[in-house]
Amino acid sequence: MPGYIVIDVETSGLYIYKNADGTPHPADAPDQPRLAELAMIFCDDDFNVESEYQAYIKPDGWVMDPAASEANGILTDFLHEHGVPVKEVLASYSAAILDGRIVVAQNAQFDCKSMRGELRREGFDDLFEQTANICTMRSAMKLVPKVKKLNGKGGFPGLVDVAAHFGIEIGKQHSALDDARAAVEVAKRLKEAGVLLAPDVHRAKNHPSNEPVEA
Repeated sequence: MPGYIVIDVETSGLYIYKNADGTPHPADAPDQPRLAELAMIFCDDDFNVESEYQAYIKPDGWVMDPAASEANGILTDFLHEHGVPVKEVLASYSAAILDGRIVVAQNAQFDCKSMRGELRREGFDDLFEQTANICTMRSAMKLVPKVKKLNGKGGFPGLVDVAAHFGIEIGKQHSALDDARAAVEVAKRLKEAGVLLAPDVHRAKNHPSNEPVEA
């Protein structure tokens, strides 16, 4: 088994998952956010780190939403100065998928949708069928005792919640590389606890077409 890539993305805004009629909203729709930063940590089968990759993306006609910048600290001007063409980032990501790496992420639905949208925009294969993935957020729901939400609300636990549950420190929150590093440790603990979900290709429910793809 080639191992895992634990990823984290920062984007120009929040994703729209469904249309008003409940059908999936395409990842590459014009109103979807854009990839601003990607971190990938290459790990072996036991989540021992082999190498790290991180890149900012140079905007090609899009800008950061102010609310997103407030959350992740990434500004449009910074990306123009420090970013690389998105094709370079997608090439590295695609190579890892085609090598058989399993994607692991906190809220994998969001991260995988972000990458899928960018691949489509650049005219690449979105690699949906090849992208087996594991969501640490959903895996953490199986923990006993239950993960405590630090904000006191219900719903799925965030990375900060699961990290706190295991006593894992996060460097700078909403920094893709620091969040990915924390996710590596979370995944390792989830695997040791026997609750890490099996890798799978996750399709949208009630997709309007018969094609086995997620929007």
